[in-house]
Amino acid sequence: MIKHLIFIGLLFSVSHPVIYCQQLDYIRGKVIDSKTSEPVPYATVRLKNSQVGVISNAEGDFRILNNPGFQSDSLIVSSIGFHRLSVAFSVLKTSGMNNLKLVPNIYGLNEVRITARKRRLSPEIIIARALKNIKKNNPDIPFSYVSYYRDYQKDSSNYLNLNEAIIQTLDKGFAYASDSNRYRLLNFKKNMDFTRISITPYYDLPETDHSDVWFKRIPHAMVGDQYGNELFILLVHDAIRNFDKRSFSFVDTLTQNFIRNHRFSSPMGIYDGSTLLYKIDFTAKRQITGDSIQLKGAIFIQPDDYSIHKLEYSASFSNSEKKNKEIFNIETEYGREPAVNSRMCLKYISFNNTFTIPDASDNNFFKIVKVEWRHAGGPYADYPSPDMTIIAYFNRKIDPVSGRRMENYDMTIGKRKAKITRIKVDGPNLYITVRDDKFKLKELDSTRLSYGNLKDINGNILNKRRELEFRQFRELFVQEYNKPLEFQNNCFIQSLPLEQNCISISDNSGRFWMNTPLKAEEKQQDSQNH
Repeated sequence: MIKHLIFIGLLFSVSHPVIYCQQLDYIRGKVIDSKTSEPVPYATVRLKNSQVGVISNAEGDFRILNNPGFQSDSLIVSSIGFHRLSVAFSVLKTSGMNNLKLVPNIYGLNEVRITARKRRLSPEIIIARALKNIKKNNPDIPFSYVSYYRDYQKDSSNYLNLNEAIIQTLDKGFAYASDSNRYRLLNFKKNMDFTRISITPYYDLPETDHSDVWFKRIPHAMVGDQYGNELFILLVHDAIRNFDKRSFSFVDTLTQNFIRNHRFSSPMGIYDGSTLLYKIDFTAKRQITGDSIQLKGAIFIQPDDYSIHKLEYSASFSNSEKKNKEIFNIETEYGREPAVNSRMCLKYISFNNTFTIPDASDNNFFKIVKVEWRHAGGPYADYPSPDMTIIAYFNRKIDPVSGRRMENYDMTIGKRKAKITRIKVDGPNLYITVRDDKFKLKELDSTRLSYGNLKDINGNILNKRRELEFRQFRELFVQEYNKPLEFQNNCFIQSLPLEQNCISISDNSGRFWMNTPLKAEEKQQDSQNH
């Protein structure tokens, strides 16, 4: 069992909900690998002069505000492992999809191996230096940035319950813990163009107020639900910003536990534009995870100043069919930011996990129809017998093996534990005989019988509904750093679902936009056009 993924919390001021949206004109684009024609996920798309930009989503898609002021500007597209691309904004078509092709940059792999060997730097030493330099490479003075944020679920292929927002982050600097940061909601939209279904925002946390059969459950893991605020769930999974706090399992406190909990490969070379990075793959140590859990990832480090540019991490488990099923996946990228004069500033963070919830429409689950009591002395006997039989009638035939196991039952009369002397399974009926020498008929109301791992003949567990499986996504893409905003009202996000938070109104927040994903019919139309 993986430990709790979340270990830190964030507290914010109280506010009230306001929701609005605006209609804007956009230019759409897709970042593509020139050799494979596959999408390039999470590529940085930035305007050269204005420095505002977006990050492409997992499908490589993005959209840029069609602002007349951008006509003399250029798009700079970059991604780790590719040459940078510059495109004049004026040549982009205003309708349809603009395909921007990045050329892979794989030169230098042998060069990095040789360099690392000459310096005799093990991957552990490289990473240790990077961890030691986190404070030095990150801004230690207050700074701000504005991001496009979204959370949604996915079934096999469709976006569900898409919520979008523009978020301003006020970071006090890496000299302070992340839970001292404050956040403003500049815009929020429940996107009704995508399917919406009723799914609770809360995760099951045993022995807390957020523990209920209808809450979301993650296989082999738990996640603190931050009172239903998916933005805060995402932020506490930024292990780099939370380098001195426990973030998620096995990474734990990054500067203390990351190296000791993982095994590392030799560094490989990869370029981010013209910047050479060491890519070091890693896996969690098997003696820590056990045989059924697999954790792996990669960390990207600039060898001159040991700044961390990217951290990838994923966890999976082996199911009963010996197939790997993903539990969660986290991807975080940092980079140089002139506006903050820093080697490491957040570009994006993406966190997704599998979760299951009971299917509320499943009324055919294995369950008890009714229960009767039979007392050997009869209901009016002056001296009742200590033996009594409970008859439970089920809607399906009971598995005789699990049905006859005495350890599957526990009976109490008041505070006394009754002794089960006989169990009989007869099709859908279950007979349990118990003995209690002190039993009195008036104690029937205080008698309790609990059922353990009881199954029907098809292996269905008692009172367990069919489960639905989804992927939960939370993503934050930075658009702009350290530009001032003036507000008509000033309210900060609190620990409630985003839709219950207030919006800070600013006259100059119109320069930010939502990078809404394409609907299924738009994707189909684009594929037909190409």
